Amino acid sequence: MNAELSHKLAQVRALLKARKAQAALLGLQPNFSWLAGGNEAHIPLNSERSFGQLLVTPKKFYAFANRIEMRRQQEEVLCGLGAEPLLYEWHDAPGAAQLLRDVADPRKIVSDCGDFGTDAQPQLFAELRYSLLPVEVKRYRALGRATEAALNETCRALKPGQTEFSIAGQMADACWQRNLTPIVLLVATDERILRYRHPLPTTKKLQRYAMLVLCARQHGLIVALTRLVHFGKLPGSLRELHKAVCAVDVAFHQNTRVGTPVREVFRRGVLAYAEQGFPDEWHLHHQGGPCGYQGRDYLGSPTAPGVVQENQPFAWNPSITGAKSEDTILATAKGPQVITAAQDWPMMEISWNGNTILRPDILVR
Repeated sequence: MNAELSHKLAQVRALLKARKAQAALLGLQPNFSWLAGGNEAHIPLNSERSFGQLLVTPKKFYAFANRIEMRRQQEEVLCGLGAEPLLYEWHDAPGAAQLLRDVADPRKIVSDCGDFGTDAQPQLFAELRYSLLPVEVKRYRALGRATEAALNETCRALKPGQTEFSIAGQMADACWQRNLTPIVLLVATDERILRYRHPLPTTKKLQRYAMLVLCARQHGLIVALTRLVHFGKLPGSLRELHKAVCAVDVAFHQNTRVGTPVREVFRRGVLAYAEQGFPDEWHLHHQGGPCGYQGRDYLGSPTAPGVVQENQPFAWNPSITGAKSEDTILATAKGPQVITAAQDWPMMEISWNGNTILRPDILVR
């Protein structure tokens, strides 16, 4: 058994002991992937459910899956992890329920999904994965570099006259070429940037200004980032808007310190909006929050739960109508570090407590 799995099984078993439970059943993709060392068991990209589940008792570790999924899980997903197979027929729901009962009483199984009458407590499992292990941090940094490269490549290949659908397709292709799964592809061009915070791509054609938003997944982990591209001379008013939103983003980043309540990070970000002369813009879109095995585990807000943990990822995404700044960061013992740092990209200088912080500027082509 590898050290990562051993550590995580110990976490789950400590949870069992604290809850006085006989077993834990993990059926949501983020938690499955976390326990399986970054391996994924989804089928539809838009599903949070894993196809096949992981069952943990105080002494045993099982793969609980139907005949369709078990071979792939054993050979590709859980290979080398020592998960004992619990196989049932895909058409035999009563048989699956009985197989589970043979291991533990469902009423005494804590789960993230509530299947088979188990006690659904998804938040308990989410909390186990907030702080990344060193091996996960290594995967996360590689994911951040690859995702930034995919988006950077797409931005530099844009051409006026392309539809937003075409641009989204380029982003997706750049991801797949790097073994990344694109899970969010948002594109807005020209006036749509002013109108919509969550712009699904359309048939509209790019004229001068484009906003590209990408969330990509690899090894179960997810990063998010946004980049802006403008063709021709950049209006001074737009540059000032972007400088303001970058200053807000820096406030979010620099206040994301280990031990700080998330609601306090959010409060300081909101104050930065007011300091930049846009006190109400934060009402028009959520500001992001902690992430990792989810696009966002929960959103930052005035009442957000939780405290920033060491090696916990965050993706803040402040926006001011017409501009946005977004990267994924990691809260480390040495301070926040940008995971999706822009490479070979124009940067904007932002002053923060006597220091100069760089944020991605609008790429002018």
